[in-house]
Amino acid sequence: MPANVFDFTWLIKYKEVVVALIAVCGVVLPYWFQKNKELNLRIAARKRRAYTEFVENFTNTAVDVMHDEYDSKGADRARMLARNHLLLFGSDDVVRAYDTWIRYAEKEDHDVNKESELISLIFLAIRKDLLGRSKVTKEHLENLSPFSRG
Repeated sequence: MPANVFDFTWLIKYKEVVVALIAVCGVVLPYWFQKNKELNLRIAARKRRAYTEFVENFTNTAVDVMHDEYDSKGADRARMLARNHLLLFGSDDVVRAYDTWIRYAEKEDHDVNKESELISLIFLAIRKDLLGRSKVTKEHLENLSPFSRG
């Protein structure tokens, strides 16, 4: 006859071990969840700063280019730092959108309208990452690009 599936006699024998394991889990698990939550909050704050830095740098560069005031060394340094923070803390969708834009912008015969659309996709990806979702579409953002109206 097979052993009784509901035979918990082993529990009596090892009750101290089971109680200790439950106590440890009662202390360790909440601590671990709290530390994980704190880490996620720090990453989210850094991500917001990285996105803000990227958007500010993008705007400053666009204004400088519009007014022929682009200081190449200083502007390039600021752009690279903003880009690096974007690459470190941005979501995968944001990094992919940025990569697509840069690859397209480096082409000799790139179209400004297409480039504007790709930039809109970066901003849309940033919005979705920060807000979780967005009812805004790339069409809503296209007129806000510095390539169209500024």
